[in-house]
Amino acid sequence: MELGLQGKVAVVTGASRGIGKAIAQLLLEEGCSVAICSRNAAQLNATIAELSRLGRVMGVSADVTDQQAVEKFIAATREAFSRIDILVNNAGTHIRATVESCTPDILERQLRDKVFGFFMMTKAVLPIMKEQRDGRIINIVGQAARHPHPDRFPSGVTNAAVMAMTKSVADAVARDNIRVNAVCPQYIESDLLASLIAKEMRERGVDRETAAAGFTRANPLGRTGTPAEVADLVAFLASDRAAFICGSSVSIDGGYHRYVFG
Repeated sequence: MELGLQGKVAVVTGASRGIGKAIAQLLLEEGCSVAICSRNAAQLNATIAELSRLGRVMGVSADVTDQQAVEKFIAATREAFSRIDILVNNAGTHIRATVESCTPDILERQLRDKVFGFFMMTKAVLPIMKEQRDGRIINIVGQAARHPHPDRFPSGVTNAAVMAMTKSVADAVARDNIRVNAVCPQYIESDLLASLIAKEMRERGVDRETAAAGFTRANPLGRTGTPAEVADLVAFLASDRAAFICGSSVSIDGGYHRYVFG
């Protein structure tokens, strides 16, 4: 399917590895120019060197919770590429804690990374997209927003807030031809998932196969997803092939989502 992304300019946060890197790579393959950011400067530079063979890519070491850093990143992107057509908000942490073990500092850190980080990135690109009367914003939001869990208290609260922000912003800017949507992955192959499996192995005293099974047991497909599969969905939503999808949250979870409606 021709997505028509040739010549577009995309910004992807948290893109030095994992899902963010896969999204940046696919957008480059589809003909976009891509600006990426990460807090890890060394990893960012290695990713830029790797992706530069695919097309025009630039990167800035930036913390999306720092408003000045966000503004500098967006200014540098516009200076390099003249416009911004797509924003993928991907940067963020996943902290596991119960309501008893969660502290105000833990919850604040989770909120700053995803709610405030996504908010500041969105605020920074909206004037550009409104001037162009065209834009796409895609927020990567974990399934804890839909499936709150006792040991994912900070993630559940934070991701639910991002879902509300997604819909609120989508309704506000749709008439400016700016479409805002969310992508909701569940258990994607990543360093994070590997660390969670390792933790299960340590705490339960089981082998890797047994520990990993706990992350796919409720999944009808019986496997984890891949970053490339998430990237495919993001690229589709960024394209005009998805022109009538606005303010939606799309699960990519192998069937984990149990609700028939909603």
